[in-house]
Amino acid sequence: MKRLKKENVLPFLKEMNKTEKVFCPQWVDDRDLLFIPLGEGEYKGDIGKTTISVKTLVFPQTEDIISFRGESISKIIDSSKKLLFGIRPCEMKAIQLTDRFMKRDDIADPHYLSKRKEMTTIVIACHEPPSDTCFCIDAGGMPYLENGYDVQLFDVGDFYIAIAGSERGEEILENKYFEQGIEEDREKLEEIKSKARHSQNNKPGLKNAIEILKEEKADEDFWERLADRCINCGGCVYVCPTCTCFNVYDIPSQGGYVRCRSWDACLHAGFTRETSGHNPRPTQGSRLARRHEHKLKFDIINFGESGCVGCGRCSDTCPVGLGAIEIIQELNKL
Repeated sequence: MKRLKKENVLPFLKEMNKTEKVFCPQWVDDRDLLFIPLGEGEYKGDIGKTTISVKTLVFPQTEDIISFRGESISKIIDSSKKLLFGIRPCEMKAIQLTDRFMKRDDIADPHYLSKRKEMTTIVIACHEPPSDTCFCIDAGGMPYLENGYDVQLFDVGDFYIAIAGSERGEEILENKYFEQGIEEDREKLEEIKSKARHSQNNKPGLKNAIEILKEEKADEDFWERLADRCINCGGCVYVCPTCTCFNVYDIPSQGGYVRCRSWDACLHAGFTRETSGHNPRPTQGSRLARRHEHKLKFDIINFGESGCVGCGRCSDTCPVGLGAIEIIQELNKL
């Protein structure tokens, strides 16, 4: 157990940036808190909840995956080293869920895994909810993690208590900016965890909503009624840290072609439409049902845990009030 003074965070990040690319929450134009490369915004020590999730660093919105030149075909792999500082526990859990998806059925995605392998993760536990829409506890998570990280920091005020969760984490804690902790830190750590567990008041009722979906109480009329409000902007999908829908296309490049993939959305009619023209999800209501049944029903049936981590971004983003919180509340009315 070590300590990291908050005044030493930026010097630490600058030092690490000499050997690997550092990403952390930074303010852009004093308006948007974004998880971006160190120096591309202003680091003020705020961790908060970034508008866009850190998923973009392992599963970019658009990326080149294959190059075709003459008779040559080659994968395009990014294996550069990255250090992610200031990941929230819900986001780290989302990365763990995406890890499972990208390695499912013994079919590994080399583009995702190459980036993930060279990534160091420093999580900052939540001592209080970053926003009113956070509901990680209701979603089956916690404001801190028990595993699955390299380093986890707990906010004590002027400093963080630092815990290593991997061999890489142990190496990080040997950095000169980390100081040896004291025995009282263990007691303080348990106090922080206890307060964090009781600090979250947002409880939309996910567990009950899951049972309602399993019992198929949400019929077609229910979803079509909600879909009447949906404007199909895709905002909820694009800010979600666990969505993995994508499209693949080829574009001309000098001397050949490049195959790209980019995020897509199961809410869009074009995503489910088949080559024949038939669409197994022909209405907006059926697509709205598919998205939420995937996360709140079939992920639990297939993997034993919800595909929603309770970050609340979709409720922050949706202009018509159809984020996960609102959907869960509507399900509970049934």
